[in-house]
Amino acid sequence: MAGGLDDKTYRKRCRALRSSEGGDVCHLCGAKIDLTLPYTDRLSWTADHIKPRSHGGPLLGELKPSHRACNSRRSNNVTTVTAPPSTARSW
Repeated sequence: MAGGLDDKTYRKRCRALRSSEGGDVCHLCGAKIDLTLPYTDRLSWTADHIKPRSHGGPLLGELKPSHRACNSRRSNNVTTVTAPPSTARSW
Protein backbone atom coordinates (compact mmCIF):
# COMPACT_ATOMS: atom_id res chain seq x y z
CA MET A 1 0.00 0.00 0.00
CA ALA A 2 3.00 2.28 -0.28
CA GLY A 3 1.88 5.75 -1.26
CA GLY A 4 -1.80 4.76 -1.00
CA LEU A 5 -4.71 6.34 0.76
CA ASP A 6 -4.16 4.23 3.89
CA ASP A 7 -0.60 5.55 4.21
CA LYS A 8 -1.82 9.15 4.05
CA THR A 9 -4.56 8.43 6.57
CA TYR A 10 -2.02 6.72 8.86
CA ARG A 11 0.33 9.71 8.76
CA LYS A 12 -2.59 12.07 9.41
CA ARG A 13 -3.69 9.99 12.44
CA CYS A 14 -0.10 9.96 13.76
CA ARG A 15 0.12 13.76 13.52
CA ALA A 16 -3.23 14.09 15.32
CA LEU A 17 -2.13 11.66 18.06
CA ARG A 18 1.18 13.46 18.52
CA SER A 19 -0.51 16.85 18.94
CA SER A 20 -3.36 15.57 21.13
CA GLU A 21 -3.53 15.95 24.90
CA GLY A 22 -1.33 13.19 26.32
CA GLY A 23 0.30 12.65 22.94
CA ASP A 24 3.69 13.35 24.50
CA VAL A 25 3.51 10.66 27.21
CA CYS A 26 4.73 7.13 26.49
CA HIS A 27 1.93 4.66 27.16
CA LEU A 28 4.51 1.94 27.87
CA CYS A 29 6.75 3.60 30.47
CA GLY A 30 4.68 6.64 31.46
CA ALA A 31 7.52 9.12 30.89
CA LYS A 32 7.26 12.32 28.88
CA ILE A 33 8.46 12.17 25.26
CA ASP A 34 10.66 15.01 23.96
CA LEU A 35 8.92 15.96 20.72
CA THR A 36 11.94 17.96 19.52
CA LEU A 37 14.18 14.90 19.13
CA PRO A 38 14.91 13.63 15.61
CA TYR A 39 12.97 10.49 14.68
CA THR A 40 16.18 8.42 14.74
CA ASP A 41 16.76 9.08 18.45
CA ARG A 42 15.88 6.16 20.72
CA LEU A 43 13.81 8.45 22.96
CA SER A 44 11.91 10.10 20.10
CA TRP A 45 8.16 9.88 19.58
CA THR A 46 6.62 7.01 17.65
CA ALA A 47 3.13 5.59 17.24
CA ASP A 48 2.71 2.12 18.72
CA HIS A 49 0.16 -0.24 17.18
CA ILE A 50 -1.73 -1.77 20.11
CA LYS A 51 -2.35 -4.93 18.09
CA PRO A 52 1.00 -5.53 16.35
CA ARG A 53 0.87 -5.53 12.56
CA SER A 54 2.77 -8.83 12.58
CA HIS A 55 -0.18 -10.35 14.47
CA GLY A 56 -2.71 -9.15 11.91
CA GLY A 57 -3.24 -5.69 13.33
CA PRO A 58 -4.36 -3.19 10.70
CA LEU A 59 -2.26 -0.20 9.66
CA LEU A 60 -5.14 2.02 10.77
CA GLY A 61 -5.71 0.15 14.05
CA GLU A 62 -5.50 1.66 17.54
CA LEU A 63 -2.35 3.74 18.06
CA LYS A 64 -0.78 5.09 21.23
CA PRO A 65 2.30 7.29 21.70
CA SER A 66 5.56 5.71 22.84
CA HIS A 67 9.30 6.22 22.89
CA ARG A 68 11.03 4.51 19.97
CA ALA A 69 13.07 2.42 22.47
CA CYS A 70 9.99 1.35 24.45
CA ASN A 71 8.18 0.40 21.26
CA SER A 72 11.21 -1.62 20.10
CA ARG A 73 11.54 -3.31 23.49
CA ARG A 74 7.89 -4.33 23.35
CA SER A 75 8.57 -5.72 19.87
CA ASN A 76 5.55 -7.62 18.59
CA ASN A 77 4.30 -8.80 21.98
CA VAL A 78 0.55 -8.49 22.29
CA THR A 79 0.62 -7.80 26.01
CA THR A 80 1.35 -4.20 26.88
CA VAL A 81 4.13 -3.41 29.31
CA THR A 82 2.72 -0.62 31.43
CA ALA A 83 4.27 1.92 33.72
CA PRO A 84 4.70 0.83 37.34
CA PRO A 85 1.78 1.77 39.58
CA SER A 86 1.93 5.13 41.30
CA THR A 87 3.22 5.18 44.83
CA ALA A 88 0.91 8.08 45.69
CA ARG A 89 -1.64 7.08 48.27
CA SER A 90 -5.20 8.34 48.22
CA TRP A 91 -6.09 8.55 51.90
